[in-house]
Amino acid sequence: MGVIVTEPKPVVSSHRNRRLQKRYPLPADAAAVLRFRHPAPDGPAYATPVRDVSLSGLSFLLPCEIPALQVGVIIHGVEAEIAGRAFRGDLLPMHLTPGNFGGSACGGLFYPESDEDLITIRLVVRSLEHS
Repeated sequence: MGVIVTEPKPVVSSHRNRRLQKRYPLPADAAAVLRFRHPAPDGPAYATPVRDVSLSGLSFLLPCEIPALQVGVIIHGVEAEIAGRAFRGDLLPMHLTPGNFGGSACGGLFYPESDEDLITIRLVVRSLEHS
């Protein structure tokens, strides 16, 4: 009976970072705010601080439990103001960490309402890159 000799394989993490865009954290005193009604258009109005932003999304802190908020359910008609610039669009929540209650983080993909909103997001990110 012979012995099979193999070379050890390098350990490769099976977890890959799916983020393609760098996130820019915003300080608590940055006056960056997200406003929306959920469910839109007649649900309760919410205003909450933005935690971070990237070219593809953002995250924010929940001011309280938002009963209809779920991962994978779009928040329509979001208005954000960051770095003195405002833009609109829809947000697709990708996580609620640790859950749906006040103080938790919600992050998701942002879909600008118009080309102008897309340009504004790019200007916001550019200003954060240089600050």
